[in-house]
Amino acid sequence: MKKSYILGLVCFFGLFIGQIDSSAQYKKGDVILNPGIGLGYWYGGSGYSGGLTAGFSINAEFSCILDDIAIGPYLALTRRSYNYAGFSDYNQTYIDFGARGTYHFGRLLKVNNQFDPYAGVFLGFVVAGDNADGNNPNRIYNNRVQTGVYAGARYYFSDKFGVFGEVGVGMYPITLGVTFKLK
Repeated sequence: MKKSYILGLVCFFGLFIGQIDSSAQYKKGDVILNPGIGLGYWYGGSGYSGGLTAGFSINAEFSCILDDIAIGPYLALTRRSYNYAGFSDYNQTYIDFGARGTYHFGRLLKVNNQFDPYAGVFLGFVVAGDNADGNNPNRIYNNRVQTGVYAGARYYFSDKFGVFGEVGVGMYPITLGVTFKLK
């Protein structure tokens, strides 16, 4: 609940930052920071009784290659707790980190300057942990290399602030958050 409240306040405050006439077309030299909340989690598998899993993610984009192509790091933390086969308070924690490559379609599609559609791939590593002993039949996966794809869009309310939504395979099926254009 507290995360939702803080995210709502940040979004509300961001509506009033800068001018409403924004330019979202991604270009060489841009630096973007995207904190968000991920819903669901691909790596954790299915068949557990813990309900919907949510996690926190943050990524950055640096356009140092071409106007419409960006690369940058990502970091995500996902934790879930549930009861399984007599094991009470079973906790799993996943830390994802790596690099993302993104192509921005705005110029190609000739869309409104406030709208920024994009798609990309990521390559990283998952550090997985739990609080179970060796007898737990639901022992989680080992640490491993992680890959995935995603597609999303941003909507800018000003030159420096917007919101984004992504769908993907590999980490979170749905991610929602805010966008800050730093440069």
